[in-house]
Amino acid sequence: MRRNVHRSWWMLVLLTVLGAPATTGWAQVQQPHRFEREQKNSDDYYNVISLKEEGLALYRERDKYKNNNRIWELLLLDTALQEKRVVELEIKERYKMVGYEVVPGQVYFLYRTGETTRNDFELVRVTLASGESTRYSIKPDLDFKLTHFSKAGGSFAFGGYVNNEPAIFLYELETGNRKVVPGFFQKDTELVDLRTNQNGTFNTVTIDRGSKGDRFMLFRTFDGSGELLLEDRVPIEENRTLQTGITSTLEREDLVLLGTWGERNSKQSNGFYSLVVDPFNEQKIHYFSFGELAHYLEYLSPKRMKKIQEDTREDLAANKIPNYINYVMPFKLNEYRDGYLLLAEVYTPSSNLNPYYSNPYYYNPYSYSPYGSYGGYGPGYYYPGMGRMYRPYAYGNNVKNNDDIKSSETVLLAFDATGKVKWDHSLKLEDIKLPSVEQVADFSLKNGHVHLLYKNESDLMVKSIPLKEDTTQLLQEKIKLLDPIDEIRSEKEGEGSVRHWYDNTFYVWGYQTIRNVAKTDRVRDVFYINKVVVH
Repeated sequence: MRRNVHRSWWMLVLLTVLGAPATTGWAQVQQPHRFEREQKNSDDYYNVISLKEEGLALYRERDKYKNNNRIWELLLLDTALQEKRVVELEIKERYKMVGYEVVPGQVYFLYRTGETTRNDFELVRVTLASGESTRYSIKPDLDFKLTHFSKAGGSFAFGGYVNNEPAIFLYELETGNRKVVPGFFQKDTELVDLRTNQNGTFNTVTIDRGSKGDRFMLFRTFDGSGELLLEDRVPIEENRTLQTGITSTLEREDLVLLGTWGERNSKQSNGFYSLVVDPFNEQKIHYFSFGELAHYLEYLSPKRMKKIQEDTREDLAANKIPNYINYVMPFKLNEYRDGYLLLAEVYTPSSNLNPYYSNPYYYNPYSYSPYGSYGGYGPGYYYPGMGRMYRPYAYGNNVKNNDDIKSSETVLLAFDATGKVKWDHSLKLEDIKLPSVEQVADFSLKNGHVHLLYKNESDLMVKSIPLKEDTTQLLQEKIKLLDPIDEIRSEKEGEGSVRHWYDNTFYVWGYQTIRNVAKTDRVRDVFYINKVVVH
């Protein structure tokens, strides 16, 4: 254990020698709290859910039954990682969890009542203060293939497909009424995003996927009852396609759409795009190629990076689409005073397996899309108003054997209010292998500094970026243990990660085997969560 601390100290000394900006000071990492729970081989993994300043929720299926129903355990922690409450929910055995949603004071769990898309839904609401649960039976009465769901005001908006055509219906919690939102059910059209705004309205983005004629992106905003408030129809260039899209949520006054683009029918991306929504004026989509960005290519060798950037400048000067492409997934859009921040990650799929998420309960009929069942949705961590996907492969006697995806880099782009790229920064990811396309790193924005953070086995890697200076700082920190003489023997690969929690605070979790020679039971297997504060 001393060797690990010594290594981190020497890395800090090395970075200081290489030159740290004297004006900004070094980022400081604190780990004030840690939660541990013994993990047996038969135990299922926890799903860790951020409740922001209300704490964390740990949710897992148990090999335990009551009244012929399986028990699901919900463990609530406060921001000091102290246990507040344990709630046990009885769920029918054939019910499959397909997502969850968090709003202040409540967490919702969505189940499908059987194995097919013709089955109904059950929504379970848990009140955090009391642990009381309420159940809602939702019957679409059609073959509905779910891709999105999100709480909008007093209703839940369900997005998906009926006969491969996009559809959205609303379920009103108080009355149980259902309503199909008009204006969808279009052939050769993909529902790329459905997201709730801060004021309880929700946005939808659909994109033409037809092979003939003009193609358009359609951005719409609805109120909680499904009434159309805003519509913006923007043409897409003939030789390009929009692959993913994330909408802002009205933390600022403007609405923006950010995502990735590629050439027609390509499974890889050529760059990022931005669109400031303005239904009253004509506007174009802004396209940015990877080779135009200052730091995006830093995960490659310097020689390779320079060559791509030179080729990109030549292609743009000749009015050509630059030919450098790769796999990249945008995960998170944040709004701040000066514009927007987009977090995305570069990955490499396995050569012999489908690299994309294959949750049978989330559906995308456009198999050529590089994002499969995501449909550009991605497991974002927004609060409130963002339905989350559930990770079904993480359950079932801890079976998670295939590392099919290699994540290479996290990239953060800043856009101004007009949708132009102000700057980009990146953080190289070392040997991160996962069974699907998942978010690896996360970031916080506080007091003019962005902190990028990811977990590499039992180490935390932090990159600090002052917004007003073109400098960065890199720090490596060991994950802190409960006892000074605890020693990490191993960390389970492919499980656990780091997520922004609130303000400048993150939570990091995983599974470790820990040795302590002073204890009778010297070796223990634990699930852990550490609170991480970056200044």
